[in-house]
Amino acid sequence: MQTQSTSGPVSGTAANPYLSTLWQQAEKNFEAGEHDAAEGICLQLIGLAPERPMPYALLSKLCLLKGQVRPATSNALLASQRVAGARWQDIITISSTLREVGEHQLAHEVLSFIDPRAPANRDGLLDVGRQYSALGDQPRALHCIDLARSSGDDRRISNHAPDAAVGVADQVDRAIESCGDGGRHNKKFGHTHLLLAQLGLKDGAEGRIEHIRNALNAPDLDSDDVACMQYALFKELDVLDRIDEAWPALMEGAKMRRSVTEYNAEKENRAFDALMRTASARFLDRCGVVSTDVIPIFIVGMPRAGTASMARILANHPQIATGGERNDFRQQMQWVNNVRLPAEPDGNFGNFVAYVNYSVLGRRYLEKTRWLTEGKAFFTDSQPMNFMLCGPIMRALPHAKIIHLRRHPMGSCFSALTQLFGHGRYPYSYALEELANHYRNFDRLMRHWHDIAPGRILDVRYEDLLAQPELQAMRVQKYLGLSGIVGITAIPANQAAATASNGLLPSQISRNRKADGWRRYQRELAPLLALLSEQTDAYEAAGKALLRSRL
Repeated sequence: MQTQSTSGPVSGTAANPYLSTLWQQAEKNFEAGEHDAAEGICLQLIGLAPERPMPYALLSKLCLLKGQVRPATSNALLASQRVAGARWQDIITISSTLREVGEHQLAHEVLSFIDPRAPANRDGLLDVGRQYSALGDQPRALHCIDLARSSGDDRRISNHAPDAAVGVADQVDRAIESCGDGGRHNKKFGHTHLLLAQLGLKDGAEGRIEHIRNALNAPDLDSDDVACMQYALFKELDVLDRIDEAWPALMEGAKMRRSVTEYNAEKENRAFDALMRTASARFLDRCGVVSTDVIPIFIVGMPRAGTASMARILANHPQIATGGERNDFRQQMQWVNNVRLPAEPDGNFGNFVAYVNYSVLGRRYLEKTRWLTEGKAFFTDSQPMNFMLCGPIMRALPHAKIIHLRRHPMGSCFSALTQLFGHGRYPYSYALEELANHYRNFDRLMRHWHDIAPGRILDVRYEDLLAQPELQAMRVQKYLGLSGIVGITAIPANQAAATASNGLLPSQISRNRKADGWRRYQRELAPLLALLSEQTDAYEAAGKALLRSRL
């Protein structure tokens, strides 16, 4: 069933001015931080008109702000049951609320109540596309963008195209088209420049560099525009090997993003310490009891270490469904504990892990991801940050498989440094000292997981994946207990695993200068190398030992 926009600020309240006035007051209270007052009005609205969805959606947000995950989930579910006849704006809000509490299947389903071809919904097509993209449905996201363009709406296309168009690997031409039009309308728009630079095209780079530098002189740039354009400038100069010019642009972009990003190294250190104390040698003695008819494959590692490439390789196997980069495990941990984790875990993280009912957690995770399995025996969950939760994953899902993508410490950190992530993602990646701090935490935690669960996690070296993709794919399939399929590394054969981070992968896994591109900036990266000397020496020594064993 689909709907057109037919009502006022709260679906169905236009005919009742009193309800509309109440709702507007609730929104004002919420925006002003007067949460108790907003909650009271929502409860009043539910009593007067229980069929309206938005008071439930706002209650869900209020519960999350209090850290009450289960009531937040319940209210989001109640909102989802009342979307028929709602405005597109309200449906998107409800979908976002469902996604925030881990109800991804419902978040996707409620969007089907918006008819993208209805004239009343035309102004919402780009927002609908963005929501589909956030849910990992890039084909529908692109469809909405195409419909917006066909209706003559180019106002914000360049703002949305990076989320959707980049996410489909065989859509490079469409990505250029989607962003090029917006760029011509607004030469200073940062995302446009960045997306075009990410294509890595030498042809036309000189002209794009000139446009970016001119745009950086505009008087009304915000921090996002500056960061995007400086990263774009770095990438355009880097592809031309103009190292001395590229590095300052990268540092300026990183500085700008870091100025609006929170990262506390000491807080992170305490969180890792607490986690390792809690998940000690006996942590896995009592594991959850769950169904084993579907086997999750968690693909973890530092960002830009090959997790997305591995997911797309495995997507070619007929017995493996693609789940994408998911937050379900973390979200279900929050539901089980009825506590919302802060974006940056602290010293209390150990207690959070200690008091989980792991049988309930495992069952809920499998229940909430079953819609992704497509009836197959395996499915991938390629959220890199799940490396922090390998212990809880093995305890909640004893049959789960974990593939750990490892990359040279310097290559891993440099690749993260050169990527402008979305706000709130990988906040350590904009300063060399903070990158080193996080990598050291990452390295010691992964060694800890191996210590408490020998043989449970398969390490795959990024450099080996590039140099010997078929051999590494066979190793992975053997680890999974599957018969090896030759040619599984032909990534374009399966686009389902494309994400915004891997959408512009080359046509096949092959070695290129980006694998060890950090060496081109070895002088500039000397402070980082000094901070990671121990980890670098250990990684290189292990690589040499592995090579000798093969010989």
